[in-house]
Amino acid sequence: MVYKKVRQENRPPVRVCVVALTKKGAELAVKLGKRTNGDIYIKNEFIRDFNYDKLLPIDENFTSFVGRVFKSYDIFIFIMACGIVVRSIAPYIEDKKTDPGVLVMDEKGEFVISLLAGHIGGANEMACKISSITGAVPVITTATDVNNTVSFDVFAKKNDCIIENMEYLKYISSRLVNDHKVFLYSDYKIKGVIPDNIVKTEKLNDESHFVIISNRSDIKGKNALYIRPVNLVVGIGCKKGTSKNDIENALKDFLKKNNRSIKSIKNFATIELKKDEQGLLELSKDKKIPLCIVPIDSIKAVEREFTPSTFVKEKTGVLSVAEPCAVLAKEKTKLICKKTVYKGITLALGEVEMEFNI
Repeated sequence: MVYKKVRQENRPPVRVCVVALTKKGAELAVKLGKRTNGDIYIKNEFIRDFNYDKLLPIDENFTSFVGRVFKSYDIFIFIMACGIVVRSIAPYIEDKKTDPGVLVMDEKGEFVISLLAGHIGGANEMACKISSITGAVPVITTATDVNNTVSFDVFAKKNDCIIENMEYLKYISSRLVNDHKVFLYSDYKIKGVIPDNIVKTEKLNDESHFVIISNRSDIKGKNALYIRPVNLVVGIGCKKGTSKNDIENALKDFLKKNNRSIKSIKNFATIELKKDEQGLLELSKDKKIPLCIVPIDSIKAVEREFTPSTFVKEKTGVLSVAEPCAVLAKEKTKLICKKTVYKGITLALGEVEMEFNI
């Protein structure tokens, strides 16, 4: 059975930074900043010429300035020459999984170049958005986009998934842009037009190249890119004072026995009574997985539909904690693993229904 969600979690907004060094560039920066709700950095001497509450001064060496703000934004739009941008960001580039999207525009707004982190960082998508705002020609050079094929890192980002083995993405992308076949195994419905060289299949082997979309850890392929949907909710009940390490060890065993990937966990969920439980809070913080608190009245409304326990009723006021919490924390969620009891800890697993757009 599927239940209504308890609380909606909104994704954080994309943090945009627009940077210009000339007066004409500043004019374009203000226009873009207003349309993207971004912070605008221009030379201090130009700030008084504009009326916008997100104007900030550049009053230091430019490379030092870039280093200071580089990890504070998701997208950078530099209105200046490419060479300046390349030399300035070079010391701060680390990894395609974490680098911000970087775009470069000329001060006349004729072209917008997706320079860095085009897929995961969102630079390609922003280039198209800027094009719709200003009429600039978007310059995108990533091979999958040029060849109009599927970029699975973009697919993962748009569909709330995580790529488990990012190092294998380059082999899949190379096959696709060179018109070789890639087989697609998915536990979920996929909407949209699938290119001819991506072949859906329900069988895996060690010879072919695969993209596997699943939260199950027992589905394996030798030459496979693993895409993990973030759609599992772990319902947790525990004895007061249970340590973070004990809960984590129980969780690892629980996931292993049920063949589910920890990368697919969207939320932990527990009852109001446990909202200040230190072990749970520490686990949530350490794993960067939000902890949902399910109101007791919501549980009481459905408690008889789950595995009952008179002991749990005596301690909490409801017949069950882990199972209903696993289902009630997010909308369109069904119970896929009934409760497993460890010493002072009970775990259950819910799965949020999903379908993907390719």
